[in-house]
Amino acid sequence: MSIRDESFYALLERFSAATPTPGGGSAAALVGSVAASLVAMVAGLTLGKKSYQAVEPEMRRVLAEATKLRDELLELADRDSEAFNAVIAAYKLPKETESDRAAREQAIQAALTGATKIPHQTALRCLRVLELAEVVVTRGSKSALSDGGAAAVLAEGALQAALLNVAINLASLSDEAVKLEYSRERERLAHQAQAKRAAILEEIAERLRA
Repeated sequence: MSIRDESFYALLERFSAATPTPGGGSAAALVGSVAASLVAMVAGLTLGKKSYQAVEPEMRRVLAEATKLRDELLELADRDSEAFNAVIAAYKLPKETESDRAAREQAIQAALTGATKIPHQTALRCLRVLELAEVVVTRGSKSALSDGGAAAVLAEGALQAALLNVAINLASLSDEAVKLEYSRERERLAHQAQAKRAAILEEIAERLRA
């Protein structure tokens, strides 16, 4: 069953279960989706207010993009579970003969590559949610500053969680070039997200002092 079709409590039950999926990667995408929803909320609350007429076109664009990111991240939550289930299935392949072992190793590496790609995609989208959170915190309704800040904190946390899932899969990949590429990307995304979150929280403090 898709995550979007479950009740919240049923979803928590699934995350609590002693099963490999859904796990941290799916949780990261789900939290990123919540962050995108909060960005959409702040943009929506800004629309229609006389004092924010100048930013209405921008807020409409933010609302549309945040809603799209929300849905994409929900899809990634499901895809993360599917990707890790593929890894588990690959490890269960027969290894009696030399041919079996070669086929099994090839399947494992392919599955691990897929399981690395999905949380990386989650991290990229969470970074974009952070960028949109900065827009609504800087130019959106001041009465919803805390909601924009919550979106930023959640998006950054989701991004870092997704990157942990990238890291754990990289450890078992044999392609050194791919490992190096993803490792550099992990470092870039982590630092960029940390800086963006800090800037957003500072902007909230400035607007509250004003």
